[in-house]
Amino acid sequence: MTQFDLFSMVFLTLDHYWDEHKGEELGQFLSSMNPFLLEGEGSAVPNVFADFCKNVGGREITIDNSYQIACEYVDCIGIESVKEAFSWIDDGTWMKKCRKYLEMEYD
Repeated sequence: MTQFDLFSMVFLTLDHYWDEHKGEELGQFLSSMNPFLLEGEGSAVPNVFADFCKNVGGREITIDNSYQIACEYVDCIGIESVKEAFSWIDDGTWMKKCRKYLEMEYD
């Protein structure tokens, strides 16, 4: 799993919550985070992905440790609505969704 895969999974998880609950602050963050707006790896606002990469550092990312790394990133953002939005997913659901995402991504 790459840093961009993990970043995209965090985005998709937050976006899923936003679809049901909306919220201006979360919507603004998602707009800046969007990894699918431009070609290549990054985010709509480049420093969002750059900050994510700094937070992850050189750690190896696996499906098994990805939820913990994602939680650490969400906590460091410091936006309460983002934390709330991410809290809907547990580690088991996260891992299932990661596997599904990676299958779609690489098939």
